[in-house]
Amino acid sequence: MARKTRIFVENTSQHLILKSIDTLTLFKDEADCIYFLDILRELNLNNTIKIHAYVLMQNNIEFLATPLSSNAISKFIQSLSKRYVFYYNKKYNRTGTLWNGRYKSSLVEDNLYLFDTMKYIEKLTSKECPYSSLKKNLLNIDDKITSYHKLYKELGSTDIARTKNYSSMYNLKIDIKKNNFIQNCLEKQLITGSVNFIENLEKIIGISLYSKNRGRPKKQTQEKRKKMYKNLVVLDKKQHKELKISPLENLSFAKQTSFVPVVANEVALVGADFPVVFTADENPSLVSLVSLGGENLGVNEDGKWITSYVPSFFRKYPFSLANTKENPEQKIILIDEESSLFSKSKGKQLFKKSGEQSDTLTHAINFLTTHENQMVITQNVAKAISDSGILEDREISVGEGEEKKILVQGFKVVDREKLNALSDDILADWVRKGIISLIDAHLKSLEHIQTLFNIAHQRQS
Repeated sequence: MARKTRIFVENTSQHLILKSIDTLTLFKDEADCIYFLDILRELNLNNTIKIHAYVLMQNNIEFLATPLSSNAISKFIQSLSKRYVFYYNKKYNRTGTLWNGRYKSSLVEDNLYLFDTMKYIEKLTSKECPYSSLKKNLLNIDDKITSYHKLYKELGSTDIARTKNYSSMYNLKIDIKKNNFIQNCLEKQLITGSVNFIENLEKIIGISLYSKNRGRPKKQTQEKRKKMYKNLVVLDKKQHKELKISPLENLSFAKQTSFVPVVANEVALVGADFPVVFTADENPSLVSLVSLGGENLGVNEDGKWITSYVPSFFRKYPFSLANTKENPEQKIILIDEESSLFSKSKGKQLFKKSGEQSDTLTHAINFLTTHENQMVITQNVAKAISDSGILEDREISVGEGEEKKILVQGFKVVDREKLNALSDDILADWVRKGIISLIDAHLKSLEHIQTLFNIAHQRQS
């Protein structure tokens, strides 16, 4: 099953839950609770998230926290869960994980639901329970874990006034309908917020966050993939003898490109900013995802590539290579005749007066040839990886169940466990050939799936 992509919105809290596997009891005695809280306190010193409410339950842990960066929560939960697993398994002489998959999260509209979510979490246990944020939020007893939210601080000008006002809210009769809404949003990983809040987020991110449409998106056709080429024609030294070309400074031609073909020797460079994945074709290739179903997020409104490294697929524009029907081994040079880079009045000549290739055209052809050779190498590497059986289907989606919305699909990633299970001779061969380095860069690049959401958010902001 594909993992759900997390949504990060700056200065917005998230409701989180981490459940035990098969109703396993996470805390068998007081020492377990104390040890877990000690880990929390130690991790809290890193100041990557602000925990506003928490509770330790027999089979799960719940938090309300504000992350200070896009990957802060995932790293926090990963460290917390790994350290407690090590402690628990050693103490109780067991092996394996304690957790029922990944944590679940729900973005919270703080202005409407912050205090309701805090109360929901803290009412899961009694006031006397020492293993929750109640002592901080109700009694102002510092536990080195809980941080007051800015809205909590606005409850009064002193700590006493704040705890008194929060206590008044805490002691109100439970709103069952609101509690069910909060619980449902967490379980389905939806937005705990109003319709207006969700619609505003949709405008920011550029995707639907509660659509019930679960149909599979249409696959990109080959025509759409090459949309950046408007009118490819064969380069002819007579017809185009006066043609000049300007430097590639504007990438507006690529705004509708939702993924970018990547060659093997640039996976680490492209993957430093965008996710690089394998296509789900019979003969897979490597591509970088640069869209969440809309426009290319790598190109800004001025037509500039937003990172320092521009993929080679774009840099070969407005030229392209093709095979002739008569001789598949013979290559012909194509140009996008409608490209704004071409002109008869400015730029560098493609042909000399004698009709020979100019240095500019020779350089372009050499780049095309090198890129074509790299594509062949890349396809061979991708096929070897695919044939080994270590690729798994993946998609990018938001929401769960009937609310699930698939944004990007039809790609695969390397399964780390299957990779590690390969025979030593294959792994050794792949190390020598540099395939393992490529895979490592690919896996690391998957962290940037969240980057796509961040860019969409920042662009709308």
